[in-house]
Amino acid sequence: MGLKEALILRIAKRWIAGTRLEDAIKDAKKANSRGVGAVINYLGEDITEDSVAESHTNEYLRLQNEIHNQGIRGCVSLKLTQLGLILDREKARRRLEKIVENGAKLKQYVWIDMEGSKFTDVTLYLYLAVLESYGNTGVALQAYLRRTQDDMERIISKGGMVRLVKGAYRESSEIAFSKRTEIRKNYEKLMERLFSSGIYFAVATHDKHLIDRAIELSKEKKEGFEFELLKGIREELKDELVSSGYTVSEYLPYGENWYPYSKRRIYEHPSNIMLLIRSLI
Repeated sequence: MGLKEALILRIAKRWIAGTRLEDAIKDAKKANSRGVGAVINYLGEDITEDSVAESHTNEYLRLQNEIHNQGIRGCVSLKLTQLGLILDREKARRRLEKIVENGAKLKQYVWIDMEGSKFTDVTLYLYLAVLESYGNTGVALQAYLRRTQDDMERIISKGGMVRLVKGAYRESSEIAFSKRTEIRKNYEKLMERLFSSGIYFAVATHDKHLIDRAIELSKEKKEGFEFELLKGIREELKDELVSSGYTVSEYLPYGENWYPYSKRRIYEHPSNIMLLIRSLI
């Protein structure tokens, strides 16, 4: 491990549970003790080796079983490129079905993370295909994409589940809103539609304005949706939401591929860069 990686690792555990499944289970138990659910992600994406994709599939199955055995209130969240989507779409589909079927047996949801725009169509295709047989799965939609309103209507019409996020990949202005004000405005519009949709959904943002708006929209009904926030971010807010009777889950990533994820967390907010600087002193 180089010096740069070692320095980042010093603060990375603010956002990651650790490198092992056991670390994720430990953090999930801590979250549950506060009344917070756990959405656990095994880090890694863009897999180009079939054996690695199979290994990731087995890790998710093991994780689901451990969530069940340990009595944890939680579920898994995965990326389809972890399951070999780049290599073979049908193999990725079969692996996804195996994980979703196992989740159904264990009475657990399975969330599908959305990746860059080149994977949007195929991700939605595989999600809706699996949804025909299993209702325990949901997919992330990105508010910064101009197409998301139409994608959301498709999912609503099929009775699926949506996790609404802002979006974190670099996309061209032709397909995505680039200004923060535009993204927030579209997120709010999409969120309002979800509150009237009748499907289960997750408000996955740390934006206080949007969280306050969700609270306003939910004054008559606090069921049917949840707030999802990343591990290590807005801890007091999570507790406040739980105390107010809302369902709250914490996104808990773990795994050996912690570096790229942690680097994104550090550089996306100035306060995180200051944490890194202070760790050098």
